[in-house]
Amino acid sequence: MTKNCLWSAVLLALALLAPPSKATDFADVFDEELYIKPLPDRFVYSYFQFTTRWEVGSNDSLLHTNLVARPLAELVHHFGLQELHLSFTYGLWRYENWGFPVTDAGPGAEVWAWFDPAPSTSIDERWKLLCGTLSGLFCASLGFIDRSNTFEPVYSLRPQTHRFPGQAEPVLRYAALPREIVCTENLTPWAKLLPCRSREGMVSLLVPDSVYASNYHSLGVHIRKLCSDSACREFQLEVKQTVSVVQDLRLFDGPNWSIRKLFGQGMEGSCALATTSNVYLDVTESSFDVSQKPHAEVISVRGGARTSLHQYDVKQFEASVAKGRRAMFNLAIMDKRDPGVLVVAGPPPIYAKRFILGVGQERGRIVTRITNNHWGPLELVVFENIPWFVPIYLHTLTIKHQDHADQRIEPAFLHYTPGVQRERPYGLEIGVRIPARSTIELAFDFDYIFLKWQEYPPDANHGHYIPSSIISLLLPSARNYTSLPREASLFRQSFNATQQAGYFLQLRTESLLLTLPTPDFSMPYNVICLACTVVALAFGPIHNISTKRITAKGKESGKTSLGDKIRQFFRLKDAATDEEEERTQSKELGHGSAGEETEDLSAPDTE
Repeated sequence: MTKNCLWSAVLLALALLAPPSKATDFADVFDEELYIKPLPDRFVYSYFQFTTRWEVGSNDSLLHTNLVARPLAELVHHFGLQELHLSFTYGLWRYENWGFPVTDAGPGAEVWAWFDPAPSTSIDERWKLLCGTLSGLFCASLGFIDRSNTFEPVYSLRPQTHRFPGQAEPVLRYAALPREIVCTENLTPWAKLLPCRSREGMVSLLVPDSVYASNYHSLGVHIRKLCSDSACREFQLEVKQTVSVVQDLRLFDGPNWSIRKLFGQGMEGSCALATTSNVYLDVTESSFDVSQKPHAEVISVRGGARTSLHQYDVKQFEASVAKGRRAMFNLAIMDKRDPGVLVVAGPPPIYAKRFILGVGQERGRIVTRITNNHWGPLELVVFENIPWFVPIYLHTLTIKHQDHADQRIEPAFLHYTPGVQRERPYGLEIGVRIPARSTIELAFDFDYIFLKWQEYPPDANHGHYIPSSIISLLLPSARNYTSLPREASLFRQSFNATQQAGYFLQLRTESLLLTLPTPDFSMPYNVICLACTVVALAFGPIHNISTKRITAKGKESGKTSLGDKIRQFFRLKDAATDEEEERTQSKELGHGSAGEETEDLSAPDTE
């Protein structure tokens, strides 16, 4: 027994002294980046990007992670995902004034995923389980996604992952919940998926009070599988978490601003697990002074557009200023422009508007207006995802010039999926060519219908939402374009990244609010109240008659009832009052005035 314990101790010591095996070495890298861009009309755009790249070897398992959050890796493992995109957005991005964001997202919640085709399990079943898992992971209402609001676009959404040899084409599922409310309950679980969580690094700037008081904010999670080598024998798992925030400087007492003023606090150093931690400030419009000297100046030229950036290395700042200790990083901007002059930038190459026309609650018309400011024509794809309770008429589809209503434009292609009530939404993908310097209107009619009373939301008079349409195209120039190329993972990889085929761009329009005819919901309330009152009034007497026994009760002479006691009390009180009055009267008669003569009736008669 003693020898066995001794051998166990020796083996344990050798195991502790031995170098770790290759199976336990994680080839993963984490980077955090912050891109700040002043917008023309006194707004500031801040884009946070946290990227984790994991070189998954043949001996590695997605159930054992290091920097990648295990819940996200399990999604890829259990549901057979090639790519996943999830966003929670509040507000509307103003393309006409702000240009294009780095990552575009529609209002509310939006999710789409590419699945590996597996004959053993159904894609729809995996999609439903995936949405339920994401709903619990991010405290959202994604559990309401089902077949009735799920669509399979053919031309609009393109995969951003690599094609692995020997695998079939991935299958796409897309859904949007434009009514989803974004709050701190979504931000908290989102931040817990980061390697440093919300304690240190750039994520410490995301204070809920500052983020949710902004004009526009969007949370995003993007996962994709990439090839590690040219033969795609092994793959790389990339997890990217993004935050976009647009804040109005007029709420901060003047045009001068800083990171501390925007987010309520400075940056408490970088994340200790991050390989790089960089802040990029767009100084293309050099009309302001910066409090700190940048570590590097970057000039990015791509697609005919020139962008000037100041790069700040937070890790180098910690090493030089704080000498290894934690430091508070902050940038202050002093605007030199005249506060009475409002700078208006040129419009972007393309932007769109969407609205509803019609009078009454019988038939309406959905109109999407697209403006092309580019010097040449643009070819794009418009994707309309219409809920099943908004029946549309395909024969009423018209595409025409705004200035020349008699000139019709024939679509290059048309892919229409008819909707089925309570089972499938309407899907419409239209390929169209917009002439240079022109505006077109794409419109179609729809009907207002009655729903079942259980299908109305709790606030039925507020209305129903129609998801935003998606416009996809390839821009020939990169003016106002800040998105990353498909093959890039980090923001710095987009510098000088010229693409000969064009720059892929997606626009989201407004989500429409549709007021459907609603029944009189007060009538069921009145009927319920009346029925309950009748039942309550009828139940009481019936219950008393059926449960109580009627018996005659004789009067007991020995006991005095409470009523008799009360009556006796008042009788005694009246008798005492009468005696007191008699005594008072006798006293008044016995004691007359001094001048009056009183006759003594008891005296003897002397006559």
